[in-house]
Amino acid sequence: MGHVDPSTPPHLRTRVRDAVEAERAQTRAWLHDSVLQVLEYLAAGGYADEPDAAELSRIAADAATELRAFVEGREAEEVAAGEGELCARLNAAVEAERELGEHEIGIVFGEFERAVDGAAAEQLASAAREALRNTRKHASATRALVTADVVGGVATVIVSDDGAGFDLAAVRQTGAGLRESIVGRLGRAGGSATVRSRPGHGTRVTLRLPLAEPTAADPVAESPILPQAPRERAA
Repeated sequence: MGHVDPSTPPHLRTRVRDAVEAERAQTRAWLHDSVLQVLEYLAAGGYADEPDAAELSRIAADAATELRAFVEGREAEEVAAGEGELCARLNAAVEAERELGEHEIGIVFGEFERAVDGAAAEQLASAAREALRNTRKHASATRALVTADVVGGVATVIVSDDGAGFDLAAVRQTGAGLRESIVGRLGRAGGSATVRSRPGHGTRVTLRLPLAEPTAADPVAESPILPQAPRERAA
């Protein structure tokens, strides 16, 4: 890659080399912002206290899915193509937070059984943006990671950081951003938002939204931040 025939006119050789270097830079940036961020986050101790091996498997599988698609010839911009509005909204949220903060933020898209558009995409991305905003404003993190996939008819977005963490009990009454913009938002949409955090061990916000009509009891009651969110009455 990058070899130019010596017989090529100098101005064309320069254009070819510039194009090759631009492509390499794009590839390096994509690898840094996605798969490399996952590996570095795990190597630095992210998820070290995760008791559920399935959660670690999900993170690894998402990174592997995206890397495999790239290796098989899809451009970085095409990795999330066809996955719907959610991916575009999450990418925009991550880019905005990168500009506002000083910590690194990685984003990885795993398996998408179907596209996520409309209200579902909006609610998930808005809650994820609030989680990223909290990381920037309160966590003193060096790295954050966003993963997203759709498996078993459920869209899942996880926002993790390696920041200071906090005492969940201490924000039950004062953490309006968590209660309303994250947990309450997902509850009203028919999904759930759970938060894992403790001082010195970072924070993880897991957003789950069934893409079919929910048939079970509202899972928001599982949240450590907020009891079951009230539903809006039908007109």
